[in-house]
Amino acid sequence: MEFRNIVGEAHLMVLEFLRSQGYAEALQVYEQEAKSVLEDIPKSLPAPKPLLEVLTDLKMAQLHSQLGQLNLPSAAEEQDFATPGDNTIPNTIQEVIDDLHVVNIILARTADVAVAPAWQDLEQNPEMMVKRVPALITAAADRTVKFKLLEGTHGDDSAGSVFKILQPHDGVVLDMDFHPHHPQLMLTSAMDKTAVLTNTVTGEEHQKFKNHTKFVVRAKFAMDGEMFITGAHDKTVNFYRATPRPETDGETSQKDQLPTYVLDKTLNFKGAIEGMCVLPTSRNRPPTVVIGTRDDNYLHYIDLTTYNDVKYNMNTNKDDWVSFTPMEISASPHNDGNYLLVSTDSVAGRQILFRTDSALQLFNYYGVPTDGFSTPRHVWDKSGKYFYVTGNNHKIYCLQVGTQKLVGTLEGHTSVVRGLYMDYKRNMLVSCGFDKTVRIWVNSSTSGLLAASASTGDVEMDH
Repeated sequence: MEFRNIVGEAHLMVLEFLRSQGYAEALQVYEQEAKSVLEDIPKSLPAPKPLLEVLTDLKMAQLHSQLGQLNLPSAAEEQDFATPGDNTIPNTIQEVIDDLHVVNIILARTADVAVAPAWQDLEQNPEMMVKRVPALITAAADRTVKFKLLEGTHGDDSAGSVFKILQPHDGVVLDMDFHPHHPQLMLTSAMDKTAVLTNTVTGEEHQKFKNHTKFVVRAKFAMDGEMFITGAHDKTVNFYRATPRPETDGETSQKDQLPTYVLDKTLNFKGAIEGMCVLPTSRNRPPTVVIGTRDDNYLHYIDLTTYNDVKYNMNTNKDDWVSFTPMEISASPHNDGNYLLVSTDSVAGRQILFRTDSALQLFNYYGVPTDGFSTPRHVWDKSGKYFYVTGNNHKIYCLQVGTQKLVGTLEGHTSVVRGLYMDYKRNMLVSCGFDKTVRIWVNSSTSGLLAASASTGDVEMDH
């Protein structure tokens, strides 16, 4: 909900309260002093809940909490929250990269990218067909996707070189993922209303999908790669399923064949899609994707086998009042995804930690600067004890999950921080934004080791 609307609702609540309680003189003074704000309130803004009703809901929620009906972690969760992290989280800048794009950078991440072998590789192994190299991948407002070599060499390219530039879309790329079993298959979605599968070895388009009618803001592979899911501002989520693979001729194994996909299902929602999270594989749940949208107070858990939609109300008092949008959703990395972290566009800077497959709110975190127009992004650290979240003041905040305390602030960006990515194997945070830079953050105690290993190519890249 826009910040202007929040302010308008607050003023209307006070106005109606004074009027209903008969405070005529106070009402007259209030209408005069708040005249400019009251006149600026959009006529289309619906009447807000009465102030007394909002306070009653708050008191009831507090009462339920005191009675133990809310915020009740299990013994295992309490133990997990009580166990401190080791403080080896990224906390210092290692590198500022300002020569990749001359326009706003939308996302940046790392991956082992599948590429064609260089002539030097073929001299050593003439049978080589595909090579994987550690890369930083960025997408920017110039519609390009660039691949920068992170370590070692590839052919004539050394660490730091841009070795591949692709343009899979006619619009700006908004999301990116790589196939879990075919690393040469890159999935992107964009402002041109499409999703594209690109073969990074050949640089050619593998498949293009035009089933959305507005920006496609989310695109994720299922954990087994047999499906991918896209979410768009047209209020739909599309599910694409891999087609059966044809028999091989004996020269190419089925493992080497890239899968092709067809649209299998479309689900409609109340509002534009914003948050999406594919849950980790678990014995306790079917393959599942979690969807968050605008104009809806529910998180939607979609079974990827049956497309059954299980909804969990994000409001503790169980009403259907919509006061924020789940802009970013992710599962904890350390316990089969048993926690679900949601970053909202609430002006209170609210992050919510849910128990996965539940409406139970384990913790609420407040105070990260937000103005209602923000698009917060967050990532977990590898231990699941901390998470990083962007503020609207160009800073990145690190909070400890169990204590709910702010344990660090990363400063350096000079404009909107648009993307965050955590490289778990390197314990390295990647950020990018509208200041046209990518910044690499590492733990101060290991920054020297990482720099040395990057020069020798000894650090294994995560995928």
